[in-house]
Parts: sequence; structure tokens; C-alpha cells
Amino acid sequence: MYNSIYPIQIKPYVPPQYQQSATSKSNEQESSQSADLKDKRSNSRSTNPYDNSNSDGKNGYRQEFPNGQKSAIDYSKSQVNIAQILTDFKNTALAIGSPPNIIQEVDRYLALAETESLKNDPDKKLIQSNLKNASTILDKFISVTLEKKSQVVENWIDALFLQQVNYKSDPTTINEDFLVKLPDKETGEMKPISQNLAPQEQIEETVETEAQGEAPSVAEQPKPKSFYVPQDPEIKNSLIQGKKYAAANEPQKAKEAFNLALERAISIGDTNAEGIAGFELGKIYDKEDNLPQALKYYNQAHRATNDNNLKAKALYSMAQIYDDVVYFEPAMEHYFAAISYAGEADNLKAQTLALSDIADMYADRYDIQNTYKYYAEAKNIAKETNDNKIMGAIWSRSGDSLAVVDENINALKDYKESSQFYAQTDIAQTNIAVKMAKNYEKAAQIMLKLGNTTKAKSLLQTAEKIALNIDDIGYASIIEQQLANI
Repeated sequence: MYNSIYPIQIKPYVPPQYQQSATSKSNEQESSQSADLKDKRSNSRSTNPYDNSNSDGKNGYRQEFPNGQKSAIDYSKSQVNIAQILTDFKNTALAIGSPPNIIQEVDRYLALAETESLKNDPDKKLIQSNLKNASTILDKFISVTLEKKSQVVENWIDALFLQQVNYKSDPTTINEDFLVKLPDKETGEMKPISQNLAPQEQIEETVETEAQGEAPSVAEQPKPKSFYVPQDPEIKNSLIQGKKYAAANEPQKAKEAFNLALERAISIGDTNAEGIAGFELGKIYDKEDNLPQALKYYNQAHRATNDNNLKAKALYSMAQIYDDVVYFEPAMEHYFAAISYAGEADNLKAQTLALSDIADMYADRYDIQNTYKYYAEAKNIAKETNDNKIMGAIWSRSGDSLAVVDENINALKDYKESSQFYAQTDIAQTNIAVKMAKNYEKAAQIMLKLGNTTKAKSLLQTAEKIALNIDDIGYASIIEQQLANI
């Protein structure tokens, strides 16, 4: 089963921070086949952040600001602690005059990274993913403010990832060479942010540039793009027909329609439409269990589109394929990549799902520590959605995985909390009621495992009552049979 995937040479996606620096034209001009296996993030980088043209002559990397000035950071130095990076990141957000809504978004990701860094064995990839998300938010703000593409923060983070970073937080460790530096307003001298701005000035000042201007107000911030709709009528009609055929369970006709849309999109250079058509084809082949073809089209979708939500969905779908065939490392790489793009798209639900899937994989390997760790991250992000349905689903899934690793008491707690979240929604909805009943049923099974038959019966009776309230006679009969066997 494993070998059915790799003959088409679709390799695991490697997030940008793990890719090697491009140091020569030969490295930049890879074969078209290799290029197909990497994420180019179309139009996302005006320059290569690892290009030696940004070097200070010491084979290190220096931060370049929108006005062309370079910092004095020599990235060839030894080691920097994650606590210093997080502190500088927060100061950077303040120093460039970020409005409160931007500060809040950035702080959300930095808080997740900081929480992880305080653990005994912090997860490097999880911290990096959150830092990348935060850097994207700041760079978007700078770009809007200066009306010029900026990747100041992302370049700094990417360069740091190439170095020896200690991901276990130690606020007492400071490496002067890694301090973020900005131009002094009066002298132009590059100084650490802490020396550059007084605390009361930090919210008000922006990075000095040749084209100065005030930061846009909250009302002027660019609104998130809506779902992409192709303007070409041929593409649009083919996509509509494909979806109709797919809904009617006519996969062959659906594939023909989506292929027409795909070919047309490629011919006119509509990369977002190419991504949509590729993703739809991937779903059909995935449903048919044709994994090599599904991977091929998912891969094409995430490479082609500029829509981070679609990138996240395509990478998540690829991760699930590797997960299903128990290909651990490729699945992990794709899940983390999906989390990264979902973060850039501010898609909290997608992040919680991917983190939960990672936790489930660890549970299947009976890795209790990582099961707890990733469900803790999933729960933290789920809380930010303020959506009781999402929280109910995540807590229920956590209970399932904890039951697998015999963490029965905490599994019971998660089922209870899940039901409490669901109870705050419209429990008259059949699907919500069934999910609550399932929680009671699964809790009863744990009670039986623990030898508490009285409590197990009580829980099953509650599940049966819920099923009868929504007239689900079939499910109620299943519960009744379980009660009879106790």
C-alpha cells in the first residue's frame, strides 16, 4: 500500500523554514519535476530571504528594511534563545506602530509559541509554525502602511530558523548579535528596539522609511478576500457542472468537467482556478481510493493557488492520506504545513482539526505525552473560535484518544466538557443531540472498563433518552441492547 504512493514521486511537503538556502543559480533552477514538489507560494516573495546578496560579507544574513538599510545582525553567530526571539517579536510589533487589532492577532500566536517553549520538551515545529503566522500578519501590516511589499519580519524569522535556536525558554539568556535593530529616528544609527523607542512612544511610532505615512486605521485595514470566483465563463461553467456531477455521484462526468476547467485555467494562467479544479479532482480520486492520483491533484492545487485556505485544505487532505496508510513522517509534515497556511488565513477551525489529527496519530502510537500536548494546543485554539460546536467536537475527540491510551479519568472529563459545550448550542438539532448521546455512550464504555456498572447503566440510559427525544429509534435500540448485556 505504501509503495502505491511514491512511484509518482510526490515527496512530503517541506515548509519554507526547513528548505535549504539557495546559494547559486543551479540551485534556483531545479528540474521542473523537483520544482513541482515544492511550495512556491506564488508572488509571496519578492526576494529570496536566504540570498547571499543580503549578507554582510561574513556568510551571515542581515535584516533589510523597506528603506534599504540593513541591520547589524550577524546570523552566523552561535545560539539564540526562543525567549529573546519572542520578546523582540513583541517589541517589533509595537515599534512599527501596529494598531491594537494587529497586536492582538500577533500576541495570539506568540502566546501559543511561548506556552510551548515553557514545556520541558518543547515542539520545535509548533513554535516555528506560530512564529511564521505572526510574521505574516506583521509583514502584511507593514506592506499596507508603506504601500510597498515587505517581508522584513518573515526574513528575520527565516534567517533565525537557519541558526541554533534553543527552543526551551530561558529569558536570562541574551545574545546581543541577534537583537532586532531599527534605524534611530535622529541619527539613523541601527539600535536595538529597546534603545530606539521609549515605552510611551512604542505604540505611536512607525519604522523610518523614505516614504513616510501614518498607519491605516482599523477601518482602513484590508478586508479578507472572499472565496475566489473565476471570471472566465468556460472555467466557471465547467466547475459548476463538475460539482453537480460529483453531488449526483457521477464521478466520471465530474472528472471530465473538472479536467476541462483545469486545462482552461492553465491555458489562461488563472492559478486560483487551477487550484480549485485540482482540489476537486483530488477529492474524487480520494473517494475512489486512487491515492496516487489524489495526491497528484492535491499537490497541484496547493502549488497553484494563492488562497491560503485552499492550500491548507489541499495539504490537510494529503496529510490524511499519509495518515490513513500509516506513513507517519509525511503525514506530520503535511499536517504542520496545513496548520501554517491555515494560520495565515486565520482559519482557526482548520488548525484545531489538524492539531487533533496529529494528536490522534500519537495516540495510535501510544505516545501519551504528545497526545496530551497536541490536544492541549487544539483546545487552546478551539477556545478562540468561541464556537461551542467546534469546542464540543474537539473535546469529544480528545476523550476518544485519551481512552485509546487508557487515560480513562481524563477521557471522562473530556466527554463531560464536550457535552457541556454541545448543551450551549441548539440541542434540538439532530446531529448535536446524537453527538451528546455518543459522549454518554462512550463514557459508559469507560465506566464498564473501570468496573462501575451502575454508573455505566445511568450513562447509557441518558444516551437512550436523548435518542428517543429526537425519534432516533434505531440508535435507541442499539443502546437498549447494550443495557440488556450489562
